[in-house]
Amino acid sequence: MKNRQLQGQTIFITVLVLTIALTVVLSLMRRTTTDIKITGQLEESARAFSAAEAGIEDVLKRGSGTTVSIQSGSGEATFETTFTNISGTSSNAYQTATEKGDVATIWLVPHKADNSLDETGPGYYCETVGVCTIDVCWNQPTSPTEKPAVEMMVLYKTVAGTYNINRSAYDPDITRTGNSFTKTGIDTAGCGKTGIYHVLLTLPTTNARPLALRLRPYYNGTTVMISPIAPRTLLSQGFEVSSTGKTESGVTRKIVVKKRYDAPSSFFDFVLYANSMMTNEAYIQIPLSM
Repeated sequence: MKNRQLQGQTIFITVLVLTIALTVVLSLMRRTTTDIKITGQLEESARAFSAAEAGIEDVLKRGSGTTVSIQSGSGEATFETTFTNISGTSSNAYQTATEKGDVATIWLVPHKADNSLDETGPGYYCETVGVCTIDVCWNQPTSPTEKPAVEMMVLYKTVAGTYNINRSAYDPDITRTGNSFTKTGIDTAGCGKTGIYHVLLTLPTTNARPLALRLRPYYNGTTVMISPIAPRTLLSQGFEVSSTGKTESGVTRKIVVKKRYDAPSSFFDFVLYANSMMTNEAYIQIPLSM
C-alpha cells in the first residue's frame, strides 16, 4: 500500500514537472515566433521605407511623379510618387507660418525647369492688363500677446533692367505709435477667411514687372496668407512630393516632402534691394525694439 502511494506521488510529480517544462518550452517557442515575426515586419517596413525614400530622390531629380519597381535587398519593392505644385486660388489661400523677423517670399513670376527665376517670360502674376492687386492676410495671436505687424516688400524689375523695391508696413495695434506703420483692422472676408488682418496690396506695374512679394512680421510671429484677385492666379511657390513604398508582402510606408523655391536671405532686403528706398519708396521707421 505504501509503495503504491509512493508510485502515485512519483507519477504526479513527474507529470507536474513535465507540464511545467512543456509550458516553459511553449512560451519560449511562442516568444521566439513573435520575435521572428516582428523582425520580419521591421525588415519589410525598412524595405518599404527605403523604396519610399528612393521615390523621393527620383522625383527631386526628374521633377515629376511616377511608379517604378526597384530591387531592394532580397525582395522586390515598388514606389509610387506624385508631384504637385504648391500654389493657391481665391478660395484656398496659400499660407506659410513665419516667425518674427523672418521673411516669407511669394513669387510673382514663374520658375524655369531648372528652378531658376523666369524674369522675362510670359505667365507672370501681373501679366493681365489692369490694376494688379493681391490679398495679404495674417492671423491674430492665439493668446493675449503683442499683435503682429507685417512689412510688405515688392521686389520688381523695370523695363530698363534695374531692380527696385517698394516697401509698406501695416500694424493692427492702434495703441502702438512711433513706427509710422499704416493701421489696419480685423477683416471679415479677407483671403476667404474671417477674423484676420487683411490688406489689399496694389503691385507696381507701370514700366515694371513685380518679381516677388516679401513679408516680414514684427512684434510677433504669425501665419501669412496670400490670395490672388481674379482673374489672376497665384503661381507655383514650390512643390510637394509624395512617395509610397510597398513590398511584395503588402507592407507600405509613405513619405511627404514639401519644398519651396529658394529665396534670398532676409538681410538682402536691406543690402542689395534698397538702393532707391529714400527716393522712390516711402520711408518706414522701424524701431530696434521689434
